[in-house]
Amino acid sequence: MKKTAQFLALALCLGSSTAYADSSDQMMSMLEGLKQQMGRMQETINQQSMRIQQLESRTVLETPQPNVPVSPSSGATISDVDMVIPWLKGAKYGGDFRLRYEAFEYYDKDNDAGSTGTSADRTRNRFRIRLRWGFEKDYFDDWKVGFRLATGSTTDPNSTNQTLGNSGYFNFKNFLVDRAYAIYEPNGLKDYGLLKGVKVGAGKVDNPFLRYSTGIVWDSDVTPEGIYEQANIGLISTEENKLNLQLTTGQFIVNENAAVESDAALYGYQGAASWSTYNFGTDQPVVFSAGVSFYDYTNWFQTVLAANNTASTSYLRTNSILADDFHVLDIYPEVQFALNGWPVTLWYDYATNTANVGTEDVLQSLNNDIHDSDEAWGTGFKIGKAKKKDSWEFFYGYYEIGANAVVAAFNDSDFGGPGTNGFTNRKGHKFGLGYQLTDSIVVNWTGYLVRPLNPNPSAILANSTNEDMFRSQLDLSYKF
Repeated sequence: MKKTAQFLALALCLGSSTAYADSSDQMMSMLEGLKQQMGRMQETINQQSMRIQQLESRTVLETPQPNVPVSPSSGATISDVDMVIPWLKGAKYGGDFRLRYEAFEYYDKDNDAGSTGTSADRTRNRFRIRLRWGFEKDYFDDWKVGFRLATGSTTDPNSTNQTLGNSGYFNFKNFLVDRAYAIYEPNGLKDYGLLKGVKVGAGKVDNPFLRYSTGIVWDSDVTPEGIYEQANIGLISTEENKLNLQLTTGQFIVNENAAVESDAALYGYQGAASWSTYNFGTDQPVVFSAGVSFYDYTNWFQTVLAANNTASTSYLRTNSILADDFHVLDIYPEVQFALNGWPVTLWYDYATNTANVGTEDVLQSLNNDIHDSDEAWGTGFKIGKAKKKDSWEFFYGYYEIGANAVVAAFNDSDFGGPGTNGFTNRKGHKFGLGYQLTDSIVVNWTGYLVRPLNPNPSAILANSTNEDMFRSQLDLSYKF
């Protein structure tokens, strides 16, 4: 009986062990099945994620993206959507908005207190806006393509402003192509011996001659159309001294003449040097810069004849009706240094029209006191730099611009009254200050006190008016 019980107990233990082994095998089989199912589910999730990404990509292309961050200083790099839209990688965009209040006072034109209208002493007030937005994309290491849109006028290359209330009745404002360009900068020439970079630009471009000039020759809003080439050369590079050269040439189409055989063109040449030195024992370097430019306008006289040189949109503006082609030599030196921590710039600008030979003799023979009509000059300074929050700047300049010294269609349009009462045959002062309210917002005030260089020239100069003017501009600008 005892043996029988032991036998039964042994059999029970063996049976239990066999059942446990069978159960373990089943458990492992079930786990393996679950593992395979989870793998298949992960594949399905990956496929669905890819499909969602494709649909979101289409949405980005079709709708605006208001939440993409922008840098107010140098334009935003589009990074949030790089993985969705690969061609946007490395693209930059940005712009600015400016609100301006502008006041004018005209005097010493008509002493008759009862006179009214534009022929009398008077005042004027207006509000203006400017909106600009641009996009630029790098291709490979050598190319970039971009454009900029801006408010402005199709008949005035000197301004991107729009006047509120003009043309009245809450009409919409123009938004035009301000720039559209391609730039080639060979990567292999960015540091090739003395050569520090070569650039070729084409299209409607930022003015490559603007750096070494003033409003005597160029309004800052002018964007030439054509091709330019630029090379930078480093002659000296030590801890104490750096000497760099910049050579620029440009071939621009001024007017494609349909009425005459020859088109008007501008061929520009500029050589500039910049010497940065610590030889004066200062904490900040002293920088001496100088630029010499020559602007050769061809077939200009045919253009002004075809455009009707007495019209308000004339190429002559306030140049002499006797003016022929313009060959303008411009010399611009400046020096930059620090004074008690404040950056200071001193500058001088001289321009002369070498093609204006004999014009003054003709003007004097017509009993017009038009002297120095082929020369222009200016000098001034700037203290401080409104760039970062709570920074200031103050500037002043004095100018005399002969009637035929420069092309009146392209120099500073603010140095005179609105419309055609300015540009050349003017002398006076420009002064103002700026305050950087935030890193993105700046407040500026600019004043102009201008009068004719030669009074009563209206019989000889296109659209010129014998009047003195005080102009005041208060600007609030926001960069985004």
